[in-house]
Amino acid sequence: MYPLAFAKEGEEVVVKRIDAGCGAMQRLASMGINIGSRIKVIRNQNGPVIVSARGCNIAIGKGLAMKIIVERVKPS
Repeated sequence: MYPLAFAKEGEEVVVKRIDAGCGAMQRLASMGINIGSRIKVIRNQNGPVIVSARGCNIAIGKGLAMKIIVERVKPS
């Protein structure tokens, strides 16, 4: 497991833990990112991390992305 900020572009991950306060947790939940959510990293270079969750692209700042702990989806 590792922070979302370290995920590579094109990688599919599952959210395992979110080490953030209530406000950030609610904001992420409103965007469709919860524990157990499956997301795909669209872009992770300079600036925010762009992910696709439930068909929507979402920009997440690097600071918050460091608090979202993910695990890579194993290919089936």
